[in-house]
Amino acid sequence: MTVSMKDVALKAGVSIASVSRVISGKPGVGKETEKKIREVMDELDYRPNMGARGLVMKSTGNIAIVIPRGTFTLNNPFFSTVLEGIAKGLDKTDYNMVMSFTSLQQKRLLETQSVDGVILFAPRYKELKLEWLESIGLPIVVIGSYLEDSPFPCVRPNDEMGTKKAVEELYKLGHRNIGFINGPIDSMHSVKCLRGYKNTIESLNMEYTKNNVFEVGEFEIQARNQDLEKFLIENSRITGFVCSSDYLAIGLIKAAGKVGLKIPEDLSVVGLDDVPLSSHITPALSTVHVDLIGIGKRASAILINLLKGKQIRKKEIVFEMDFISRDTTGIVKD
Repeated sequence: MTVSMKDVALKAGVSIASVSRVISGKPGVGKETEKKIREVMDELDYRPNMGARGLVMKSTGNIAIVIPRGTFTLNNPFFSTVLEGIAKGLDKTDYNMVMSFTSLQQKRLLETQSVDGVILFAPRYKELKLEWLESIGLPIVVIGSYLEDSPFPCVRPNDEMGTKKAVEELYKLGHRNIGFINGPIDSMHSVKCLRGYKNTIESLNMEYTKNNVFEVGEFEIQARNQDLEKFLIENSRITGFVCSSDYLAIGLIKAAGKVGLKIPEDLSVVGLDDVPLSSHITPALSTVHVDLIGIGKRASAILINLLKGKQIRKKEIVFEMDFISRDTTGIVKD
């Protein structure tokens, strides 16, 4: 037999209006009452009729997770870990996740108002245009570094500070010629990481040169394996590298092995973000940790508050990063 909202109200000893407010996320129900209602909903295995509710409330019950560069993004553990955080955040609500991977899907999903709000993984400069995003009129929260002055609430790691800490740790180990492996420069993440690297190199009285920077077109290195191997051979004076993602660092370690470099005896490597894979590879990757699941949870919480009509005072939430020493960094040989 189908369980109704009325059944939940009777079992919980509250009004139907209170149950409706809890389901829709509206204020007006005390914490204890809300907890009781949710416990009864679980006990009776009650599931709101989202279609009927949508007709009444003009709500779809759906949240769009917009992922530019779809297939690659899903293969990158940074994004999949953040997605886990988003899912955990939305599990506490009645909203469903609707994911889109191609530009056509994204435009169709958003322009037809098939969702109530959007969590957007930071697009590149040539991808979704700001004017178009603003024109669709939906609440949007961005994850990752997007624009210097984003009109949307943004949740991101402190990319510049994370890169700074990585360079400083190599410096403490005696490295005086530190290279940098970066992603595409049309990504604001890459821009911030490069800025953090350059500023720190100069602040430590080392020489910054573009010759020490290797840039790839995506946050993985497979397509340019041979170029990277050649770069390592031609720049053998470099004793340590900072990479703007763990994925890049893992690719660098593989390339170093192919040209006969031992990690960390011949070359120290530091990644960025501390994805779950980093501690499981051999050698375990030294990196700069950020709470990726926490970023996803925070983004979903901000969006839910926007959908409830709450005022968002702080538009940029920056998660700090901490260096994690593992097996890919070591003291420079004399």
